[in-house]
Amino acid sequence: MSLIFVFNFGVRSSSPIVLSGFTGSVTMSILLNVLNTIEPGLGDEVHARRGPKPVSVTPFMRGGRVLFRGVYVAPPGEELRFRVTVVGESLGLKLLNGFDGVRSVGIGGVDASLELLGVEVLRVDDLWRVGGDRFRIEFLSPVRFAKRSTMGRRRRVRFDFCPSIVNILFTTINHYSSIVGLGNELKSWPYLLRWAYNYVYMRDMRGRVMATKHAGRPELGFLGSVAFEIVSKRQSRIQQLWHLLNYAELINVGTGKSMGFGVIKITTNQTPALHQNPQKYMS
Repeated sequence: MSLIFVFNFGVRSSSPIVLSGFTGSVTMSILLNVLNTIEPGLGDEVHARRGPKPVSVTPFMRGGRVLFRGVYVAPPGEELRFRVTVVGESLGLKLLNGFDGVRSVGIGGVDASLELLGVEVLRVDDLWRVGGDRFRIEFLSPVRFAKRSTMGRRRRVRFDFCPSIVNILFTTINHYSSIVGLGNELKSWPYLLRWAYNYVYMRDMRGRVMATKHAGRPELGFLGSVAFEIVSKRQSRIQQLWHLLNYAELINVGTGKSMGFGVIKITTNQTPALHQNPQKYMS
C-alpha cells in the first residue's frame, strides 16, 4: 500500500530575497538540493526521471497567495511557505528521517534557513472519501493540459487551457497509474472518463488564461475556479471520481504539476475532510 507524505516547509533569510516569475522552479530546486544532501545523487535521480515524478511542490506562498508572476522582494525575516508531496514510502521516509541534517538553503545567492513546519502521512486508501454532489475547484497556480497530435509528425507540445473534468481526471489518472498503479478499483478508468463527460456538469467558470515566466520564457495557463455538479447516482463512479480528486489536490493537476503548476483547492457542499485522521509526526 502506497503512502503519501505531505510536507510543509518555511524559509526565512536575514537578507532580502528577490523572487521573479514562477517560483515553483525555485521550490523544486530546494527540494532536489535537500535530497542530494540527504543522499548524494538522490535529487538528481528524481529530476532525471522521465514521465510522472513521485514528488510535487507548490510555488512559494505568502499569506495564502501563490507567488507565480511579477517581482516580489521578501524582506528579512519574512516566512515563505511551500508544500512538498511525496508518493511512496521509500523516498518519503528518506526525506522525513534525513531532514535534520539540512539547516539552510540558497535562494538566488541568499542563504536562508529551512524549517519543517509539519508533515502528514496518509495511505492511498485514506483518499476514498466522497464529497458532495456540487463542488468547486480553485486553481491557485496556472494550469495547462498537454495534448498529443493525432496527425502528421508534429513534435511541438500543444496545450489545452480548459479545466474540464475530463482533462482534470485524465492527467490525474496518468500520474496515479505510473506512481501508484491502478489496481482493480480503477482499471475501468476509460468508462469513468465517459461517465464524467456525461454526468459531471460544469456549472460555472471564473478566470482567464494568463502568463507567467518560467526559465526566462513565458508560460500560459488558466487561473481561476470552476464549479461542477454530479447529476448521477452511480456510487461506484462517484467514489472513483472523488478518490482521484482527493489525490489531485495533493499532487496538483495538468502539465508541470511536479514543479507547481496546477495547484488546486477543492471546496464542496459536503466537505470530505481529506486530512481527517492522518498519522501525524509533527504539527
